[in-house]
Amino acid sequence: MSKRPRHFNDQEIGEARRRRHRARRIPAWVYRTAAILLAASLGLALWFNRDGLSPENIASWVRENVVGSGTGDGYPVTIGGSQIYARNFRSQNGDVVFVSDTRLTVLNNTGAEKISRQHSFDFPILCLSGDRALIYNLGGKGYQLESSRETVLRGTMEENILGGAIASNGHYALLTECADYLGQLTVYTEQNEKQFEYRFSSCYPVAAALNADATKAFVGGVYAQDGGLVSCLYLLDLNSSEAVSPAGSFAENVPLDAFFYSDGSAALVGDALTAVVNASGAVSGYEYGGSTLCAYAGGDGYTALCLSSYEGASGGRLVLLGPGGREERSFDVSGEPKAVSLYGNTAAVLAGGTVYAYSIADGALFAQADAGADALSLALADESSAYLLGVSEIRTVSLNG
Repeated sequence: MSKRPRHFNDQEIGEARRRRHRARRIPAWVYRTAAILLAASLGLALWFNRDGLSPENIASWVRENVVGSGTGDGYPVTIGGSQIYARNFRSQNGDVVFVSDTRLTVLNNTGAEKISRQHSFDFPILCLSGDRALIYNLGGKGYQLESSRETVLRGTMEENILGGAIASNGHYALLTECADYLGQLTVYTEQNEKQFEYRFSSCYPVAAALNADATKAFVGGVYAQDGGLVSCLYLLDLNSSEAVSPAGSFAENVPLDAFFYSDGSAALVGDALTAVVNASGAVSGYEYGGSTLCAYAGGDGYTALCLSSYEGASGGRLVLLGPGGREERSFDVSGEPKAVSLYGNTAAVLAGGTVYAYSIADGALFAQADAGADALSLALADESSAYLLGVSEIRTVSLNG
């Protein structure tokens, strides 16, 4: 005979439920331990990043990572009616950043507009570092300082501006004409307070760069000698008021731009040669041997130079100079080079309507892609993709090989 099923009363059922609940419940000490570990991790993160903490940086992080900047319709993006100098077409943190004849614009990787701010400069020049940008009116007196959140400052110098630079900590520098001198370097803090001032009596300063923490400045100048032009370079300690002599000079060379790298080296790109100062202060010059400089770029200790035998040549060469000023890589390219960009281990050059992507580590050509006949410049978004500046639009190209 089968047993009859047992029926439990309400008290027994309630007790069984309580035992199951106690068995499933996570002990309170687990929550306390997790909270302590989370607080410790957050504290360490704040400590190691304490130099970059400020109300503005925190607000910018929230804006970028919590609020977001929207999703666009993708590329190409029309820029009809705007004139953009190749030097003012850049990429930062995966976004494309450019200054036209009327405004500063930042687009994200979907083509959505993150920033659009006007300026009133006749000849705007863009200097970019971190989330800060300096735009100055070359040959004029106006400049403005931009962050990802707002226009931080609109200023006017007393004399005409000859050059400028910005450091990743937000400090910035302007080269200007100067009464009774040939030029002046003035460095300002992030709060727009004067940090440093230096007057040049033996050359016209035309190019400048700051190291990351704005403790050093690298300035290139030019002066006339024996009927020709001579370039010179200065390394300035921004914590010293002493006058310094040029670290080097090179005949028949006009300086165009300056770069200061994270390893302590610096490069002054000229129309006939590039001078490199290594971290120990030794200066060397790389001559182009009569070739024409078509384009240049700097990044991660390398200086990229695009050279051609003559203007309108059917081919050219991409040269990479290392921190010591030596030629470490050289690549032949089909077509006259128009632009070059560096990102990580990738060097990309625009030539003959094609983008060629090279590995800096082994010198191999790993990808090439059609850029379009109207392509004027490029800026690497990462190691395998680039933004292209066309006559009337900005587009993207994949460099996956």
